[in-house]
Amino acid sequence: MQKPSRTTASRTRTLSHLIGKTILHPQWITLRHDEHTLKTVCSNLNGIVADIGCADARPKRYLGPQASYLGIDYYATSTEWYETQPDVFADAQALPLKSQSLDHTLLLDVLEHLPEPDRCLAEIHRVLKPGGSLAIQVPFHYPLHDVPLDFHRWTRFGLLEAAGRHGFSVKEETALGHPLESAALSANIALSKTVLNWIAQKHVLSISLLLLPVLIPAINLLAWTGARLSREDDMMPFGYRMIWIKNP
Repeated sequence: MQKPSRTTASRTRTLSHLIGKTILHPQWITLRHDEHTLKTVCSNLNGIVADIGCADARPKRYLGPQASYLGIDYYATSTEWYETQPDVFADAQALPLKSQSLDHTLLLDVLEHLPEPDRCLAEIHRVLKPGGSLAIQVPFHYPLHDVPLDFHRWTRFGLLEAAGRHGFSVKEETALGHPLESAALSANIALSKTVLNWIAQKHVLSISLLLLPVLIPAINLLAWTGARLSREDDMMPFGYRMIWIKNP
């Protein structure tokens, strides 16, 4: 299994934390949506909420007092990649939970990393109570990440079909990102990755690192401004977010 080294991962997390949600971040286009997404998805939930593929358990901070949080993640991912500690170690495709034991589930940027996503959706349907919800978010126009565990991309229509096939009704659906924002996100990631490769190779073009603090904010600002001045267009979102409800 290919994975980032602990040193590389630690440096990447430190740098990401330093520039945070500023316009300097190559993924500012997506990161600026994160807090809104979690507030929208989590704030009104109550009962037992399972966060499948929980990583650092960030959604827990946005739940109200009536919710009981259960973080679930795969053992190797938690311990070897991200050094996190979920409440339960488990495979999302074989949940060690009783049928109809959960009120709500979160599956945020996880489904693309599962080799058999239909098994996961069937398991979530099994453990949810009738009328329970699944908040699902997946990337669409987005680079490979967490390789080799990156298997799938879905369109809106693929997600709608999967919901119906697994016994869910779609309550809400949102296309994330204007085409200009998706293009800017790809450009920023490509530029950053290329410069990092040059640095690793000790290439003469490594000096272009000095240009990134200018290029990345400029690309972000141009895309954000262009999107605000344009009509909504879901032709090329960077991701989708939906709320599915388990049918009675």
